[in-house]
Amino acid sequence: MDTSKTDSALVTIATVSQSYEAYMLKALLEEEGIVVFLQDEIFAQVLSAVSGGIKVRVSAADAEKARNLLTESGHVL
Repeated sequence: MDTSKTDSALVTIATVSQSYEAYMLKALLEEEGIVVFLQDEIFAQVLSAVSGGIKVRVSAADAEKARNLLTESGHVL
């Protein structure tokens, strides 16, 4: 099975309501070499009541490591 597409898919590892939270998580993960994408950031700022929050996303290959880092640092997922 070709896993290149599977490993490059983005998965959501956390959803937060405030942009400062998203940027804190992003910085923490990027310090460990994990590339992070924030989804719905502007939408969440404009329509926070209906947006569902800002999604912190990483590649599927990095998801487990990222979740472990966030858990170890005390962030509730």
